[in-house]
Order: sequence, then structure tokens, then C-alpha cells
Amino acid sequence: MKTADVVLENFRPGVMDRLGLGYEALKAIKSDIIYCAISGFGKDGPLAGAPAYDQIIQGLSGLMSITGDSETAPLRVGYPLCDTLGGMTAAFAICAALVRRGQSGEGAFVDVSMLDSTLVSMGWIVSNLLIAGQQPTPMGNENFTAAPSGMFSTGDGPINIAANKQQQFEMLCDLIGAPELKTDPRFAERETRKRNRFALKGLIEQQLATADAATWEKKFNEAGIPAGQVLNMSQALSQPQVQHRNLFAKVPFGHANRTELQLARSGFQVDGHATGPATAPPLRGQHSEEILGELTAAADA
Repeated sequence: MKTADVVLENFRPGVMDRLGLGYEALKAIKSDIIYCAISGFGKDGPLAGAPAYDQIIQGLSGLMSITGDSETAPLRVGYPLCDTLGGMTAAFAICAALVRRGQSGEGAFVDVSMLDSTLVSMGWIVSNLLIAGQQPTPMGNENFTAAPSGMFSTGDGPINIAANKQQQFEMLCDLIGAPELKTDPRFAERETRKRNRFALKGLIEQQLATADAATWEKKFNEAGIPAGQVLNMSQALSQPQVQHRNLFAKVPFGHANRTELQLARSGFQVDGHATGPATAPPLRGQHSEEILGELTAAADA
């Protein structure tokens, strides 16, 4: 503990105290320790002691109620989003605490709630309700703020289109060969398009059926209309943009009849260089002797 900068744990509140490893106990050993506790609901409140997994938080945060459409909601997001948001919130908070310690010498107890982290990530969904009393509804693949903006069928495969601006909408109409939509009173202005979004979507899809998603993606993007194919995961990982960014690292791995593993990097570059793992994840207990030896040496010093 005397050499540690940060302690990170994700037990239910009270567990680390019972083990003699709570914040106050560790602070007595190292006064400037940064102690971060991640739990489903935080260290206090009526749900503080309740168990939680990602899907529990997805439900309690309201996230599932706005995912899917009127027929499929409530629907779980396709990966453990709340777990991820809790971890990212903890990372940001720990970095902030380390900066403060560098300035003031103070340690910190950082209390991260997965429920809080999820709610504050929802942006205008929450602010519209708090400020304007506007209850969000599940809209599936449609964009609440604009139309045509969402997922559309083509002659081969779906495509996402975000013609949110008036100029983009008008250019879209020309590109798909339906200039008359620009002057149709149902679609001529942003708000009327939103009110008639499904009628507009049907008319656009009739035109999109004449070519595949890849063709339309190229045409729209060249014209400045944001568009992209809807890919499966294998397609997403292998697309040229991802490969160009060197998002995946190959690292040595001499186990299970494999010589290497391919792992995702950090998702950002520094000074033009991709960051990420230089080694494979350790096997269980692989570094136990090394770590225990270092701790013993530190304790004897």
C-alpha cells in the first residue's frame, strides 16, 4: 500500500471495510491514496446494498425503455453499456483525482455509481425531461431531432442516412431522383418532415431500392450527406478505415496452440501513433510470484 497510487474495487459497499481494506484503513497507511469504489448504486441510498449487473442498471436507468421501437421496447442494448460507462466514469474520475493530488497533495475517495454514470450519459434524453417535461419514447432506428435521419432499406442492405440540414435534404432528393419531394408541403420544412417522417421514409426507400447500400453510401458522402452502411461485426472489424487506423495489435501468446493474439487497442492515437497492448493478457497466477516478491521487498525496505 505504501507504494500504491490508486486502489480500485467493485464490491458492494461495506465489503472492503469488513475485510479491513476500506478507504479509512488504507488512508491511515498512505494518506494521499486515491481510492475508487465502483458499485451498482454508490455507497449510500436505499439501493446501496443491492446487487447489480449491467442489465439491471439498463432497466433501472430507463435506458431499455427508449431502446427499440413501440413494438420491441423495452429492449436491452446489445453490449454491456452500463458496465462500460461505469468503468469510463471511474477512469476519468481517477485521472482528475491524480491531477488534484499533484497540485494539493490530497488523496480522494471516489464513489462511482453505475446507475448515476448511465443517467448522466444520456444527454438530451434526460435534460429534455428535466427542463421541458418531455417524456422520451422509443423510436427504433429513427432520429428524434430530424428527418430523414435513420436507417433505410436499399436494393441490397440497410443504410443509415442523416440528412438533418435543409440543404442536405434537398440534395438527397436530387440524388435519389425525387426532386418533387423538396416542394411537397409535407416535407418542405424540418418540422413538417418530422411529423411526416414515415411517409417520407417510404418514398425515399422506393428510390433507394434501385441500388445497393454501398453505392448509395458513396454517392451521399461525396455530396456531403452523412451516410454509412449497417455492418455486422465481422464487416465492421475488417473495413478499410479500421484497418488503416491500426486499431488491432498482434501480440505474442505461447499457449493453447497459439503463437499470437489479436487485441483491440485503446481507441485513440497519441502524436500519430496507435496506443495499446504490447503483451497478451496474463494467465491466471502468471505473475503471482513476481508481484508477491515485489511486495515483500517493499515491506522489508
